[in-house]
Amino acid sequence: MTSPGPRPRRGRPPAAERPPLDRDRIARAALRVAGEEGFGALTMRRLAEELAVTPRALYNCVKDRQEVVDLTARLMMERLPRHVYDVDDWRSTVRRIYRAAREQYRAVPRATLISLDERVTPAEIHPARLLHTEEMLAFLCAIGLGLEDAVHVRGRFLQDVFAFTLLIDYRYDRSDETVRAMMQQPVPAPWLAAHPELDVPYARAAAELPTLTSDAYFERVVDDAIVLIEHRLRR
Repeated sequence: MTSPGPRPRRGRPPAAERPPLDRDRIARAALRVAGEEGFGALTMRRLAEELAVTPRALYNCVKDRQEVVDLTARLMMERLPRHVYDVDDWRSTVRRIYRAAREQYRAVPRATLISLDERVTPAEIHPARLLHTEEMLAFLCAIGLGLEDAVHVRGRFLQDVFAFTLLIDYRYDRSDETVRAMMQQPVPAPWLAAHPELDVPYARAAAELPTLTSDAYFERVVDDAIVLIEHRLRR
């Protein structure tokens, strides 16, 4: 009988097979962790695990966790989509802005909570964040909104996109069709079935309505945003 050969090694790949560790690679790994698990899960140990290195190796590239958070925020801001603002066809422009923002944050939905979970060092804010805001406010004012209304509409845009990617896309993209259908019901059908004695005819009727894809649902959100702007313009 021949002796078995050596067992394959488990754990981290050999150092020679790993790309060099640098701040950019750390930021991308941190955004993956925060985007899927939230910033609460972003510890130096968890980050080291994601990168298949030791925590000590991280500290050779970054000072501390705060620097990791700053790098992650900067990467998010670098990825902000730049838009072509068409004042003459502002409705199509608004729709493009919404869709592009959703696409970006849909990939890292739980990272949208960074403003709640973390404090970013002001000096580390990427200029793209400021320029993106300036361009959008200028566009909204150019179509006829006052600055106060422009600020309100931009705030509503952020609320719409962040809430949708976090509360809808995050679960929708990770669920089967049964769960996706329940997400659109004011009261999930299994809850209603568990309480047949309750007189809630509207909730029961709503549970029978046709379900939408998350994309179709999002387009309704954008429709509402356009209606809001039209209302503000009429004022």
